[in-house]
Amino acid sequence: MLVIIRGLPGSGKSYLATQLQATIGEDNVVMLDPDRTDYQSQAYLDHVKTLTAEGVDSKLYPYRFLRAQAYTGIAEHKVIIWNQPFTNLEIFNKMVANLNLKAAEHNTELAILVVEVSVDPNTAMQRIEQRKQGGGHGPSQNTFGRFVGDYKSFVNDGYRTVAVRGDADISSSVATVLHAIKNT
Repeated sequence: MLVIIRGLPGSGKSYLATQLQATIGEDNVVMLDPDRTDYQSQAYLDHVKTLTAEGVDSKLYPYRFLRAQAYTGIAEHKVIIWNQPFTNLEIFNKMVANLNLKAAEHNTELAILVVEVSVDPNTAMQRIEQRKQGGGHGPSQNTFGRFVGDYKSFVNDGYRTVAVRGDADISSSVATVLHAIKNT
């Protein structure tokens, strides 16, 4: 199963993803999050070396690294939780197609659930600013504005989609997602 957790930066995606992983069980989940990737790890550096030798554009390295982990998760029949805004539907569709091809190579079907985490953009921006003040990451106000302008729901684009509020009780949001997983 592939669970895509998407929403604006600061919407609560990461918190939901980690709570969901804890509930499902860490041994049963492959967690993918570009913001939590250790870009200095030996695994990532080896990955970069391979892609460099293949002539792959360096902008694609982080995505390809996460995709390789997703492929491993598919082969091991784990739940893949991919936490990322995913604002571009065309790129999202290509990613899903690649993952479905990998699943077919392993004679399995990849069930997909899109979880859309929504929150007022002002609340999201406040969360980002607080995170940055604490030494964390976050987009600039201009980049955040682009996310707000580009973000559209995938509910009518052929994917099983469930919506949760990023400012709701986390246990309720986890229960909503688990219910959707069971019915996907």
